[in-house]
Amino acid sequence: MFPLCEAVEISPVLRGIAPYAAWGSAVKYGDWIYMYVSRCEGSRSCSVVAYRSRDYVSFSEIGAVLEDGLTAAPFFWGDRYYLVYVDRKRGNRVRLASSREPDSGFSDLAILATPSSFNAAEVDLGSNVYVRGNVVDVLVSNILPYPRGLWALRFTPGGGFIGAWRLAAGAGTPGPWHSLHNASAYRVGDYYLLLSASNDYSEKPYRGYIVGFLMDRLYDVEGAGKFVLLDASAESHRFVGRRAVLGADTPSLLMDGGNAYLYLSVVDREAGGPWDIYLIKYRQCAYAY
Repeated sequence: MFPLCEAVEISPVLRGIAPYAAWGSAVKYGDWIYMYVSRCEGSRSCSVVAYRSRDYVSFSEIGAVLEDGLTAAPFFWGDRYYLVYVDRKRGNRVRLASSREPDSGFSDLAILATPSSFNAAEVDLGSNVYVRGNVVDVLVSNILPYPRGLWALRFTPGGGFIGAWRLAAGAGTPGPWHSLHNASAYRVGDYYLLLSASNDYSEKPYRGYIVGFLMDRLYDVEGAGKFVLLDASAESHRFVGRRAVLGADTPSLLMDGGNAYLYLSVVDREAGGPWDIYLIKYRQCAYAY
């Protein structure tokens, strides 16, 4: 079964909580859905604030967990909770922090990588990590220079660097595949799914998409079945109640039985912001590739 067959519901989750942007990373710990939200005053001034929910839609604020952090991707390993994030104010490096609690007490363990590891001046991360045994992968995007593309960063939960390699480059041509960024990989049934944001920066106002790679083998991007999951502007009436050109970023997927919950951030390009967090609930269907 393919979990992202039809968007049956689009709901606002966190709106108006930051003057510039709110970008979220969702994870389920026990009975709670936690959202680690990068709340940004500007493009380089972000803190990470924890929220939680029991119903996937109504989130309550717990409090700040990182004073300086962008796109904090969460995971649990052993007896500790971890966040992988980018330190916007301290060199734009990829860092790993951990805590014994999911909503407080995070402290840095290691610097995992610098932008030069990805031939970049500035980087960002996907919202979710992929964990296999004692190996963790997070997908990194080179925000600058353009066009944006995707890299894999592999490390141990203790903060040991294993490797980094390029997965895919943005096409650089107008359209849904212009500039890949904020991507995450998932195991769904007997295949792998990579979801990426792709905003078309070739012409203003910038139109946002969520694109997908359906893979038999993890990170086999070249052999993947490629598809456009969401043209945010085409669904603008469901997001903002009117026709508008929308940007889209930071897809974060949670599966619960046969239900798929996709969190993402959306911005009204013509109104000028801010970025707010929405939820798309999908129904599944049979598929063939």
